Amino acid sequence: MRPRDPGVGRNGFGDWLWQRISAVALVLLLPLPLALVFSVHAGSVDQQAALDILDSLPVRIMHSLLIAALLAHGYIGLKVIVQDYVHHVGLRVSMLGALLLAMAAFGIWWMAIVWAWGG
Repeated sequence: MRPRDPGVGRNGFGDWLWQRISAVALVLLLPLPLALVFSVHAGSVDQQAALDILDSLPVRIMHSLLIAALLAHGYIGLKVIVQDYVHHVGLRVSMLGALLLAMAAFGIWWMAIVWAWGG
């Protein structure tokens, strides 16, 4: 028997797995930038030292991984919500397309900022 709507015939294990993988990546990567922000706010690190830290290659790579994990986690979560609660197929497809385009544009913009730091 064929499913009535596209997208409802899957069991969702792949989305569940990638959601968990991206969550673990976020737990591992988020404390470092938060610690830097709190250090600057507390005055223990000045802004120039923070920019020097952010300008290093390992930190840029970690920041890029953070962006990828955040976008993957957000997209999968929002995709599942749209698939579960938007029942009109045309609206669901257009919402998922708009979501994908918006998140891709945000990711490209954020990566451009990260890799343009310092010069």
